[in-house]
Amino acid sequence: MSFKTLKKWFFSMLFLFPPLIAFAQSGRTQPVALVPFWGDDEQFIEEFGEVLKDAVGNLQGYTPVTIDMTNLPDDVPEGGFPPYICPSPSLTKTIPIAVTGEMTRDEYDDELWSLRLYLWEMTETRLVFSDKLDAYDREEAEANMPALVEWLFDWLKRGGRGTGEGDNVDLSDLYGSGKHVFITTSMPLHWMYLGGRIGAQARPNWSGSNQTDNLYSANGAVSFSLALFPESVPFFSRLVFQVEGIFNYNFYPVQTFTEMTVSPGALLKFQAYRQGNLLWSIFGGAYNSISLNKNIHYDYDLFPNIGWTAGMNFGGKFDPLPGIFYIDVRFSKDEFNTWIDGQDYHRMAVTLCIGYEYGFVTKK
Repeated sequence: MSFKTLKKWFFSMLFLFPPLIAFAQSGRTQPVALVPFWGDDEQFIEEFGEVLKDAVGNLQGYTPVTIDMTNLPDDVPEGGFPPYICPSPSLTKTIPIAVTGEMTRDEYDDELWSLRLYLWEMTETRLVFSDKLDAYDREEAEANMPALVEWLFDWLKRGGRGTGEGDNVDLSDLYGSGKHVFITTSMPLHWMYLGGRIGAQARPNWSGSNQTDNLYSANGAVSFSLALFPESVPFFSRLVFQVEGIFNYNFYPVQTFTEMTVSPGALLKFQAYRQGNLLWSIFGGAYNSISLNKNIHYDYDLFPNIGWTAGMNFGGKFDPLPGIFYIDVRFSKDEFNTWIDGQDYHRMAVTLCIGYEYGFVTKK
């Protein structure tokens, strides 16, 4: 290849680079960290947060990134800092811009919400601008949010700082008495839990192929749970292994036949829904029953009187109380026979309980 040909290729590539660079620059967007709002109504916080995310996403040159408040760095307190304090760089990582906010009810109109937003420049950890939006519902917020967001982000170009209400506004008084709804809850934030539950159980008893009678039980249990993976592992961080000691006091239609059973069991739980103060889990596992009544026997003296169980529990954190309160619903079925006066029964059960769990060793 001649020198003239190489020179033509070189200048062709040289003139090609500026348009490519300009095109690449035009397509770049800056991420914006959206820290969940403070407030006392989770539904409106979630709805207004979605409206803000849409508005930032529609703003040319910016991409919204919602910050996960379930796995906080060591330097961030539970629930995060108040919205008028710059978020920690450990929370926003390398994202250069952040938005915090708080929702409060209007002093004279309980149905009117005021959302104050704070725009932060994270490189210098400084407040760029703060302003607020008033709306009765999501539809009104959707109508007014784009203009507010455009107004806030315009101050990035000006390099200014302010509140939209003059220069003498004390930001530390803006958060009011509202509480943060993104309080860490349930299993995702702890490695271990101790718990207990109490409730009732209904058992249809089957003799051969015929249902003979129903058995009603007082049911209780103690449990120990262990999270299997850290929060940094997607999906698997929601898996929990749980061992249980289940106690039943069974009331037969014939009063002389009462039965106290102990059933050690093991479950694998999956935390299907974790949001704010709420936790919903599904689970499945097995148990082995031991009768403490000498007149009642199982197929085996001790093991393997195996049964299986599956169900769900729904719980939450009730401030200011620690731990998780929950409702547990499950179905259980014996894979062995229960013998009473020489008659064999094959049993199943539906159990409804209320319970409590307390966590140890915070997950990071």
